[in-house]
Amino acid sequence: MSEKLENFIKSNKSVFENYDAPAGLWDKLDKQLDENCKAQEKIVFRIKFYNFSRIAAVFIVVLAFGFLWGKYQKEESTKLENINPVYAAKEVQFSSLIANKRTELKDLKKIDPQLYQTFKNEQIKLEEEYKSLQEELITTPNQDRIVKAMIRNLQSQIDLLNQQLNITKEVKQFKATENETAI
Repeated sequence: MSEKLENFIKSNKSVFENYDAPAGLWDKLDKQLDENCKAQEKIVFRIKFYNFSRIAAVFIVVLAFGFLWGKYQKEESTKLENINPVYAAKEVQFSSLIANKRTELKDLKKIDPQLYQTFKNEQIKLEEEYKSLQEELITTPNQDRIVKAMIRNLQSQIDLLNQQLNITKEVKQFKATENETAI
């Protein structure tokens, strides 16, 4: 306290002691103090909540970044190019051959739709096996073995398509000779 205030209180001490505090003064002071404390608690709570929300937002951003980075790493590690580039090149080559042969085989759909559907069902079985190998590639520790199985599957698909194309040629020849004899 300042010296002037202390001197004033000391010199007027007898006057202060003669008067009693008005009734309800202490209740009024207590109420005002409670209101001030509650207001300060609200401010402190807001500040704490604000800090907490900032920390939570940073945590969520870091967590999302970690999740996306981990997912990217997992996808990159299971790509065939990253496992074995030679097999990846073979896969591209075989996939291109398969697509071309399937296009050639579509001519059979016009000639004999039932035979075409039978051929298509056989192709679908090998395709599903290939897709299951791709899914297994993600989870297996022995990826080289799975990659080799995938390449063998693609070769099997090509062999199957070659056989189907040979049968298609025979069917076309048979239909052509049948048409010639009918004339």
